[in-house]
Amino acid sequence: MQQVLFIWWWNAYPSREAFQEELKKRDYDPFEIKKKWKNSLQKELWEDYQVALLDMPNKNIALYKEWKIQFEKIFEFLDGDQIIIAHSLWTIFILKYLTENWFPKKIKQLHLVSALIDGQNLPPEESYIWDFAFDIQKIPEIEKICDKIFLYHSKDDFCVPFSQWERLYEILPNAKFEVFEDRWHMNMEEFSELIQNVKTN
Repeated sequence: MQQVLFIWWWNAYPSREAFQEELKKRDYDPFEIKKKWKNSLQKELWEDYQVALLDMPNKNIALYKEWKIQFEKIFEFLDGDQIIIAHSLWTIFILKYLTENWFPKKIKQLHLVSALIDGQNLPPEESYIWDFAFDIQKIPEIEKICDKIFLYHSKDDFCVPFSQWERLYEILPNAKFEVFEDRWHMNMEEFSELIQNVKTN
């Protein structure tokens, strides 16, 4: 069965104090029903795909070195070519990892959703990427291990500006892409375009 690795959501702060200040400003509803495409991905693909929702340590005060340790623990479970889906700040992790390290399998598809490559033009609360920074000029090297690369971004994204997509597409002009006008940070309930690309490519 085709395997899918889905990696999403983290925050990086320069200190615990900065994180605590951000917590004070966040809305919180313990009874909120999470209706986002991330939460329905396994349901959409379960018949033909084995989907792993990867969980990383210290998601709110993320450190690349810790995530690298956890990420490499999945290698013993990988079977055949892989499909990798990364959303938002997770994209900078996977890009950094793939440009700096050996990955044990061929990547059949790499889907980068609301992709981030550095801290340029980010809102102040989002701009601190800590030790996830890497040499973006090495990004074309991932084409050697990825059969197909997909880029998804919305022009009205309030977290990762569209300028990040424009710069990434300049680096990866052969990537397939989906550009939207009003999807914000891709926080909708369904993501039919991505599901269709996974199933047909």
